[in-house]
Amino acid sequence: MELTPRLQDIISILKERGTVNLKDLALELKISPKTAKGYARELYRLGFVEIDENDNLKLKNENPDSVEHLKKTVEIHDNEIALLKKEIEQLKEEITRLKKPLRSKP
Repeated sequence: MELTPRLQDIISILKERGTVNLKDLALELKISPKTAKGYARELYRLGFVEIDENDNLKLKNENPDSVEHLKKTVEIHDNEIALLKKEIEQLKEEITRLKKPLRSKP
C-alpha cells in the first residue's frame, strides 16, 4: 500500500527527529490535533509507528531479527493451514462415505 503524501510527510519528520509529540506535529503541519491523531492512528494501524501514553509518536524499530521471526511464523502458519485443508478434505470424504448407506435405504 502506498502512503498518502501527508502520511509520508509524517514519516519523514519522524525519521528526522526520532520522536515527536502529536501537538507539535499538528502545529508543524498546520492541522488540528484531532487530525494529527487520526494520521497517527492510521500509521499505527499500518504498523509504521508507536504511540505512547503521552501522545508521543515514533517509528517502529524493524530489525532484521523481527523480520526473520515474522517470516518463520508465516511459514509455520502456512504449513498448519495446508495440514488443516488436508484434514478438511478427508472429513468431506468420510461424510460422503457415511451418507451413501443412508441414501440407499428406502
